[in-house]
Amino acid sequence: MVMEPVPELVELPQPRALTEAERALVARLVEFAGVAELGEQVATVRVVSTCRCGCGSVGLRSDGPPVPAAAVARLSANGRDDYFAVSASGGGDVSVVLHVGSGLVVELELFAGEGVQVTPPRADGLTGLWIG
Repeated sequence: MVMEPVPELVELPQPRALTEAERALVARLVEFAGVAELGEQVATVRVVSTCRCGCGSVGLRSDGPPVPAAAVARLSANGRDDYFAVSASGGGDVSVVLHVGSGLVVELELFAGEGVQVTPPRADGLTGLWIG
């Protein structure tokens, strides 16, 4: 059995603002989720880490209000009250996932394979959006 490597986010020396493309993706995924607290988090979200493999995934932190646990459980594919994700296809083999943990945005995953550098796809070109 081949195990996929676990992504490792490396903390940045200083948090940075989202790029325009990253912000558009986060905003589109949050809009699809339809959760007011996530919308408020977008206003203060910062990139605090990047993936060691170079794939384009970034760790996030926000000062916005957390999504209530009951809402998280409703959105989670497994009924978990601590985690859900908003996912989409960014065209080709690019997977775009906004991870929400403990009610807060924690990662924007941009992945097309281990070590494959990913340019953020256009937010208006996302397809197959789903929440789970």
